[in-house]
Amino acid sequence: AHNNTGQQGAGPDIRTCAGWASWGRGDELTTIAVLDEGIQLDHPDLQANIVAASYNTQTGTSPSVVHGPHGTACAGIVAARANNNLGVAGVAPDCSLMSISHNFDISSTQDLADGINWAVQNGADVISNSWGGGAPAQIMDDAISNALNNGRGGLGTVMVFSSGNNDGAVNYPANSNSAIITVGAMSPCGERKT
Repeated sequence: AHNNTGQQGAGPDIRTCAGWASWGRGDELTTIAVLDEGIQLDHPDLQANIVAASYNTQTGTSPSVVHGPHGTACAGIVAARANNNLGVAGVAPDCSLMSISHNFDISSTQDLADGINWAVQNGADVISNSWGGGAPAQIMDDAISNALNNGRGGLGTVMVFSSGNNDGAVNYPANSNSAIITVGAMSPCGERKT
């Protein structure tokens, strides 16, 4: 989908190459936190972009740990290095990555809110959250509001959340604040994922 010329049939084209030509490929001074199952910190296609700061929400300590493959895959979409003859190229391959890990099976709302707050306190410009669901909670709403209002020295941290991978209503917390950028999964043919 970086540059879809019909090689996969009709499907999405996010025109990444045109974007790179017009606006660049990101900047190492821009840090994107991936709050997920953790990024493989020594991954050959990601390692050059990973900042030293990382956090594990379950233990409240650094470094982050890998609880599954989802976080590394998400980090690759975000900022895998380009033109290095490895793997894939991310959408923003020159940006820095920050790993905030949690275990999907046992994470509490408090853990996730702590991860958002830690990312803000440690300089995340963007926080990518490819997860969602559950009941609304004030501690989550407060963490999101803190990021949106106080991150980046008062400019606000960009918050991105998954809407859910089904063709239904947008999940919480993606639907909790109109300033959140909400992203849904699509099929290779550009249809909403079911």
